[in-house]
Amino acid sequence: MNRILISLAVVLGGSYIGSTFVNGHSSTDEQDRSRPVAVRTYDNETKPADQPPESPAISPRTVGPAAGTPSGKRDYRRELQYDSSILDIRSQLHGIARPARNAVMSSLVAGRIMTIHIEEGARVAAGDKLVSLDDRLVQAQVEAAQVEANRVATIQRAELAFKQAERRLSRLQQAGLKTASAGFEIEEARSLMEQAAAERDAAKEARSISEANLKLAEEQLRRNSLYAPFEGVIVQVHQKAGYGVDPSVPLITIANLSILEVEMYVPTDRFGSLQVGSQVKIQAAAPVDQELTASVRSVSPVIDSASNTFRCVLMIDNHESKLPAGFSVVLTDAKSETTSPLAEKEKLRQ
Repeated sequence: MNRILISLAVVLGGSYIGSTFVNGHSSTDEQDRSRPVAVRTYDNETKPADQPPESPAISPRTVGPAAGTPSGKRDYRRELQYDSSILDIRSQLHGIARPARNAVMSSLVAGRIMTIHIEEGARVAAGDKLVSLDDRLVQAQVEAAQVEANRVATIQRAELAFKQAERRLSRLQQAGLKTASAGFEIEEARSLMEQAAAERDAAKEARSISEANLKLAEEQLRRNSLYAPFEGVIVQVHQKAGYGVDPSVPLITIANLSILEVEMYVPTDRFGSLQVGSQVKIQAAAPVDQELTASVRSVSPVIDSASNTFRCVLMIDNHESKLPAGFSVVLTDAKSETTSPLAEKEKLRQ
């Protein structure tokens, strides 16, 4: 009897547990199905909120009815625009005033610096010696080439031997002897004269070679020194005396500040307003902080289609050296102050 009661209890308990599990699972599913799903509207397309936008590089702003969309839908054509600050920078005409003539100079040959003849900030003229390398070996070669080129004794001896052979041949020919021995002497004298002439020519060629070697040695000696290519100011001395250098090592930076050059890329809407030789106004930034007048040096006739700009080069007169180099400028007036040839013709016609 007890066994029957226990079996009945186990059966009833299992049925209750199974029904409870099934009912709980189904109620959970019904709750999930009845839960609302958040969505975003993408140009009349419905996508789950947890799906990332198609262009992760763009973080669009939320555009509502107040932004000009009565329906409240997002208008990406309005959102995908350039930032106003980018447009402002693009519209400004910036440039850097740099020296029109500047050079970073290096040694033409490898060697060791013996003497630096200038200091930073010094003004130099064209042709002034700036740096000297150790040239003792080259100097000895120059002296040897000078001695070789100045040797004239060999040429003088060859010239004297030629003249003697020439006079002997002349005397034999004037004697007019018809004997066989006389003919033999004449031929021998002619051969000696030709040999003397060849020795004289060889001595002259040797001297020409010696003179060429002297020029080569002098050029090698000149290459052991660095000279100023133009008048200017020493901006920087990169090395010190005693350092080893080669043509890849910069030694001196020199600049001529009498004319400053500004390179600008001007938008195409100003093409035609800048003419070569015209005067324009530019605003200089710190430390100058004043308006300057510049002349247009060149205007490129080719427009860059990628940036929709054209290249323009301006020049600033700085012969009094009042302005430094490297300050930034902004083109404030792109109107030409000179009269174009077409305008002159129209004026004369009226």
